[in-house]
Amino acid sequence: MPSYTVDVATEPGAERHQFTLDDDRPLRPQVTQILEELRQRGVILRGTHDDELGVFWQGRALDVERSPSELGISPAHAVELRMRARPAAAAPPPPPSLPRGILASVGLGHAGAVVAWILTGFWSDTGALVPSYVRLDQLTMLLLGALAGASILAGAALRTRGSVVLGFCAGFVLGGAGAVAGSSIAVALPWAGSVRAFIVVRIAGWALAGGLAALLLAAFAAKPDARRLVESAGLGLLAGAAAGVVFSLPGPSELWQAIAFAILGAGLGVAVAGPALWRAAAIVELSTDRGVPNVATLREWAVHEGTAASIGGARVACHEGRVALYPAPGGTAVAGRPVTEPVYLTENATVTVGAERMDVRLGAAR
Repeated sequence: MPSYTVDVATEPGAERHQFTLDDDRPLRPQVTQILEELRQRGVILRGTHDDELGVFWQGRALDVERSPSELGISPAHAVELRMRARPAAAAPPPPPSLPRGILASVGLGHAGAVVAWILTGFWSDTGALVPSYVRLDQLTMLLLGALAGASILAGAALRTRGSVVLGFCAGFVLGGAGAVAGSSIAVALPWAGSVRAFIVVRIAGWALAGGLAALLLAAFAAKPDARRLVESAGLGLLAGAAAGVVFSLPGPSELWQAIAFAILGAGLGVAVAGPALWRAAAIVELSTDRGVPNVATLREWAVHEGTAASIGGARVACHEGRVALYPAPGGTAVAGRPVTEPVYLTENATVTVGAERMDVRLGAAR
């Protein structure tokens, strides 16, 4: 076995020793044996308990799990042993968090439902305009879907710097149409006239109203995608069914009605905003305070395959599952470093464009 010169960094200074190394064995057990022999000679490496051993050859750090022949080292130059600072542990990835746009959408859907509940309190007497309880249910679902949908899509337009008026009008029409269509389908079922099936029909009507309203609202709010639309419709169905069960409970009907409205309104908020955000390749959000989402100031965009978010001349886009940043001509910085050419983002980043700062959070769908 060849004999190597081993330089050791000790407290008094550098020392030089001779040891043999097997070219075909990993360095780790051989270095461990060298350290034991040095300890017996009273030679202690300079360092602290927080340091780790480093093995070097011509200034190159060696992988001690490999053999000298694999590393391409020879006795022509000395092997150096010295303690070095232990690399800082990589920061753990941040825990998954619910996008703030979902929370804002839930709040807006709930608010719209509360307004609808207040308004329905003024028509306890059906009169000639609403001659039956079936028509009353349909009118109730129309108002609930319309106001919750208008609130949700108006908020979505505000978060993405779109037309709030267009969002409100579209949400009013689509949410109302979906809700009244769902409740009407339930009433048209063959067994809907049975007294025994009254509760089932009512729950089915709420479920279908929630599912169809969520489907139409989600199709307008984001670029249509079959998977996300199915998920939105399913969430709307679940929210509507839960609201229908609560609405049908015996006892204080006004209380159950208020809770049912709140459930469906909040559920529509999740169904419309949720799939588009939690399945996004990236979420771009203008940096603001990190507290409870402020509905008036939150600006947030979901980036999917083939879509992009533009802020201050910079674009964040997704191509073939990879998230790319296209810098603005006037200057863009990523984590404080200037960027002049398009780059792929491999981790969450803070991007500065002029006076605006945006957080880009990569999602599981990338």
